[in-house]
Amino acid sequence: MAAVPTLGIASPLTKGKRVTVAQGRLNGKNVFKQDFLEGPVDGEFGEQTGRACRRAKFWLGYPEKELKATYGQTLDAYLTGKAPLTGEMKKRKAAREKKAAQMPLREKALAEAHKYVGVKESPAGSNKVRFSDWYGIRGPWCAMFVCWCYVNGAKSKAFVKSSRYAYVPYIVADARAGRNGLSVTRDPKPGDIVCFDWQGDGVHDHVGLVKSGNGTSFTTIEGNTAVDNDSNGGAVMERTRNASSRPVFVRVGR
Repeated sequence: MAAVPTLGIASPLTKGKRVTVAQGRLNGKNVFKQDFLEGPVDGEFGEQTGRACRRAKFWLGYPEKELKATYGQTLDAYLTGKAPLTGEMKKRKAAREKKAAQMPLREKALAEAHKYVGVKESPAGSNKVRFSDWYGIRGPWCAMFVCWCYVNGAKSKAFVKSSRYAYVPYIVADARAGRNGLSVTRDPKPGDIVCFDWQGDGVHDHVGLVKSGNGTSFTTIEGNTAVDNDSNGGAVMERTRNASSRPVFVRVGR
């Protein structure tokens, strides 16, 4: 029997039943009961599905050099249980899970944010993006993106889907009051939250996650931003910021 061609990102994108089946496996219909897809089953092998393949291979214990954005018979066999994980894969899987469990909440949230750099709302200007769809509000979604990262990436109890937080000033107010495990910090670390007050009017307009730097000069990962529109640009991007943005840095404690 001829080998089934491996699926990957192509131009034009590969579509059809084989893609839908692969996405279903990645979406949780696998022996590990894990959702590696983290998005809709749409029958189109694009960047989201490619990321899901890399994610699945990482958590199944593939070697680093084999973490490719492809779906073939070998991966399918592992996901369906037709082939058992090798001893080396089981060791890597256990080591990665142990390391992930030991990471601070903020680092887990930052790792989640990294997955979505480059994601854009569609159509442009609609505020329609997976983070707002998930949260349940159609509107500016920078805070919903941060909520997604802390809920789905870090299992934080400070953030709650459809409840906390979709409005940046509430994050700042609760951090200043010490509510919900939030606190203000003057020593930002990777994964801490940063809230921006562009006009200096005391009402914070935008929020992201600190990637690196200090309180004076730092880089971030932000949702709903763009080079020409800081607070409603429609994309997840890495940005460079400084103290002129009047930042308030927030640490998540639970």
